Amino acid sequence: MKGQIVNILKKLLVSFTCLALPHVAMADPAWFQLPQTTVWTGVSTLGTGGTIGFHNPHDLVGVRFNANFFRLGINFTQSQAHSRAQAQFQNESIYADIYPWHKNFHFTIGVVFNQNSANYSSTPEITGALLGFILNSNYTGAIGNVHGPISFNPIAPYFGFGYNVNTGKHWTVTFDAGAIYQGNGRIALIPTGLLATFPQFNQQILANGYKADKMIDKMSFYPVISFQVGYRF
Repeated sequence: MKGQIVNILKKLLVSFTCLALPHVAMADPAWFQLPQTTVWTGVSTLGTGGTIGFHNPHDLVGVRFNANFFRLGINFTQSQAHSRAQAQFQNESIYADIYPWHKNFHFTIGVVFNQNSANYSSTPEITGALLGFILNSNYTGAIGNVHGPISFNPIAPYFGFGYNVNTGKHWTVTFDAGAIYQGNGRIALIPTGLLATFPQFNQQILANGYKADKMIDKMSFYPVISFQVGYRF
């Protein structure tokens, strides 16, 4: 009896396979294509860089890998101090693009490995109270300066949306807009040389550091706008 049941099950399995194979063979081959590979280069508020992505037009989800780099420095004079602000954008990202209508529009979620950094340095002019302090203390060493590194969370989630404009069989232009959440920034204003021993100046540093913290807290959500030109293989 047991052997008969096994034979019946085998016959049913063979019959089902024979019926199913023709339908599989006639299925739309487009659904079995490998994902298309696209390489982009462009600019964004995260810097300049390149992207490689994989997506089949029939699939709901595509993936992109991105890397950016950019460096900027500004010199300025404020409150009788010569200052310099430097920013370095260096980040890598992994994005998942969701195409809800299988068209050019997409929502994007991802993770940015945030190595962006900034630094502030300032050297005051020797006037007023600082000049009097130097004369009274007979100080002959370096005046020094104040520098303050600024940093954010090393891993930042990204949320946004975008649109692809296909300009031919291979070329595409991609626009993206969104934001990363990089947390509350941290700044430490550190005096060196004579400035480290000047009481009035140290009080001013504490006040300026508090103001800087308040300003940096407003940068927890950093806007990301991107324009890229890509070639689809």
